[in-house]
Amino acid sequence: MARVLWLTMLAAAAWGAPGYVGSAACASCHSEISTRQAASHHAAALRPMAATNWPERFADTDLRERSGIVYRYARVPEGLRVTITQGTRTLTALLEWAFGSGAQAMTPVARLQGSYYEHRISFYRATDHPGRTIGHSGAPAQDPLAALGMKQDPSTIGRCFGCHATNVGPGLDIRALEAGVRCERCHGPGQAHLAQPVSKNIRRTTSIELCAECHRQQEGTGPAPEAKDPASIRFQPVGLKQSRCFTASGVMTCVTCHDPHENARRDPGHYQAVCTGCHQSPPRTGAACGRGRGENCLGCHMRAASPLPNLRFTDHRIRVY
Repeated sequence: MARVLWLTMLAAAAWGAPGYVGSAACASCHSEISTRQAASHHAAALRPMAATNWPERFADTDLRERSGIVYRYARVPEGLRVTITQGTRTLTALLEWAFGSGAQAMTPVARLQGSYYEHRISFYRATDHPGRTIGHSGAPAQDPLAALGMKQDPSTIGRCFGCHATNVGPGLDIRALEAGVRCERCHGPGQAHLAQPVSKNIRRTTSIELCAECHRQQEGTGPAPEAKDPASIRFQPVGLKQSRCFTASGVMTCVTCHDPHENARRDPGHYQAVCTGCHQSPPRTGAACGRGRGENCLGCHMRAASPLPNLRFTDHRIRVY
C-alpha cells in the first residue's frame, strides 16, 4: 500500500498537480465513507467510454436524421467509434469520455483534431434510448461535422472536466485526472492531511457555495428563477437560495438533506423527517397542510417536474405552490 501511495503522489507532482494523492489514499483511513462514495453517481460523473457498458447501448442500431445523416457506432479498445455519413461524405471520430453517471443521461465527448466535441447524441435513462443532447439544435444536422456535435472551446470543456472529475490541472491538463467527483474535488488536495491527519489541513466546508461550484449559482436576481427559466430547476442551489427555509434558517445547506458521500435518498420519509425536524409546531388551525397527518412534504412544497425532454428534477425553491 505504501508503495502505491508513493507512486500516486509522485505522479501527481510530476504532472503539475501538487498535493493530490487520489481517492485510494483517502480510503486507507476512511474506508467506510470511501466505499459508499465510490458507489455514488458523483463518483461516476465522468468515465472513460471504454470503461462503461454504454457503447453496447449505442451500437444496437444505426441512427438516422432527416438530412440523410447516418450514425454508426462500434466499440473499440479506446472507447466508442462513431462513423457519420451523409451521401459520399464520411467522418469518423472516437468518443473518449462519458459525461454523466447515467442516472438520468450520459453524453459522450469526442476529440477530433485536437478539439473536444460534445456529441449531438446522448443516452437517456427515461427512454433507455439515444436522443438529441440537451442544448443542441433541433434542426437536422447539415453535415457530418455538425452531426458529431458542438465544438467546445478550452474554457468551456475545462469547466466540464473540472466539475465531472478530480485533479484537473491548469490549461486543461488531464494527465493526472481522476475520473468522477472523488474525495479531493470537495476536500482539496490531501497530501498534507495524509502526512498529518488533522482537520486544519483538509477542507471540510458544508457551504452551499461548494456544491454550487458545479450545481450552479443563480445568474442575476429574482425571487422566482423557475418562472424566468423553467429549466433552472436543474440547478438546485438556484432555487434553494431563494427559499425561505434557506434564508430564514441561517444554517441550512445542501447537506441538511443530503449526505454528499452517497446518492440522494429516494424515500420521502427521509425528507419528511428533515422537514419536521425544523417545523415542529402543528400547522395553523384550518390550514390545508397535511404535515399533522404525516403526509409527504415534498408533494406540496418541492414538486418534481420535467422542464426538458427525458429529464426530471425536484424543484428546490421550497414554497407553497
